[in-house]
Formats: sequence, structure tokens, C-alpha cells
Amino acid sequence: MADDWYESRKRWNAANYKQINFAVRPELADAFRAACEQAKTPMREVLIALISEYCANPPAVKEQKDKGYASRRVRRKATAIISEQLKKIRDSEENYMHNIPENLQGSSRYDSADQTIEVLNEAIGVLADAFQ
Repeated sequence: MADDWYESRKRWNAANYKQINFAVRPELADAFRAACEQAKTPMREVLIALISEYCANPPAVKEQKDKGYASRRVRRKATAIISEQLKKIRDSEENYMHNIPENLQGSSRYDSADQTIEVLNEAIGVLADAFQ
């Protein structure tokens, strides 16, 4: 009979409550337990009251500053990403240029692709030199 009641209560608690588990340093846990015993208040009630108060009056959300490119590491990483993208664009442009038929290799399309590749190579070189 007692086991049936316990299982029933356990199912009811699972359906109506949610457990929150967290770890604290042993000295803090001991101090909290002692303070609750001294006040003759169950720890559960104190925690529920704190959670309820926090939910009713949450602190203002702190706005985080956008640091942008403040650190050298972040700037180097951004430069590396840009450089990789430029290399992909250059490679695509080279592929395009190499696929132009022989009879059009002196055309404006070919010259434009060649000039674009030169400019991209210069840009990649400048970015590579920026953080050496």
C-alpha cells in the first residue's frame, strides 16, 4: 500500500513539478543549510521564494559592447577570411579565363578577366603583408 502511494506521488510530482539541479561549493551549501536550519525554514521554500522574486523582478539586461575589430587577433582572422574569399574569386576568374576559346583570347572579355586576376593577386598580397 505504501509503495503504491509513493509511486502515485512520484508520478504526480513528475507531471506537476520540474527539478532544478545545480552544484555549489561545499562551504556555501553547508552555510545555506545551517542558515535555513537556524531560521527553521526548509531550503526548498527559500529557493522557491528567491526564484519567484527573480522572475517577478529580473535584472536589466546588460548591453554588451560590440568590440568589432578591437583586437589584433580578430583583425588577423577577418583578414584571413577575406583573403581566402579573394583567392576563391581569383580561382573562379582564372577558370573562366582559361575556358575562353582560343579565337577570343585577345578580346575584351579575356583582357578584363586577366586584369581582374592581377588586381585580385595584388589585393591578396597586400592582405598577406598587412599582419606580418
